[in-house]
Amino acid sequence: MQEVRVITNEMDLETEIEFHFKSKDQLLDAGDPYPLPEQELTEFAESFIVRYVDGHDPRRVAGIAVGLPRGSLSPEEASLVPEAVRRHYTFRLRDLENDRKMSHREGKIRILIAAINAGIAVLFFYVFIGYFRGFVMTMLAGLVTILNWVTIWDTYEYIVYDYRRELQKYLIYRKLTEIDIRFVEW
Repeated sequence: MQEVRVITNEMDLETEIEFHFKSKDQLLDAGDPYPLPEQELTEFAESFIVRYVDGHDPRRVAGIAVGLPRGSLSPEEASLVPEAVRRHYTFRLRDLENDRKMSHREGKIRILIAAINAGIAVLFFYVFIGYFRGFVMTMLAGLVTILNWVTIWDTYEYIVYDYRRELQKYLIYRKLTEIDIRFVEW
C-alpha cells in the first residue's frame, strides 16, 4: 500500500501542504542512476503531489514540504531534495507544454471540421429540399443531422472537458515549479 501522510497548514489565505513519504524509494525513483538533484520522482510521488495540489485551490498553495523519516537521507542529500522536486516538475512541464500545443492545434482542426459540416448541412437542406420527398429525404436529413450533432458534440466535449483538464494540469505543474519547496524529516 502506498500511504503518504498529508498535513495541510492554512496561513491566512495561503496553504502549505506537507507530504510525509514512508521511504526514499517511495519519493525518489530508485531506478534512476543519476544522483540528487537530477534524480526523478517516482510516478506515484509525482501524481500524488499533483492530486493534492489540485484538491486545494492551486492559486492559494504557497508551498509544499516533502518529508521522509529521520535518517533516510544524508544532510547533503536532504538539502538537494527541494531542487530535485522542482527540476522534476520543470522537466515534466516541457512535456505538458508540447501536449498543450498539440491539443490546441487539434482543437482548431475540430472546430474547422465542425464548421465545414455545419456548412454542408445548410447547403444540403437548401439545395436538395425540393428534389427529394418522403423516405429518402427523411433518411438523408437524419444522416446529416446525426453527423453534425456528433461532430459538434465531440468538439464541445473536447474543448470543455479534455482541454480544460489538460490546462488545469499544466497550471498545477507550472505552480509546482514556482512555489516554495522544502524538505522536512519526521
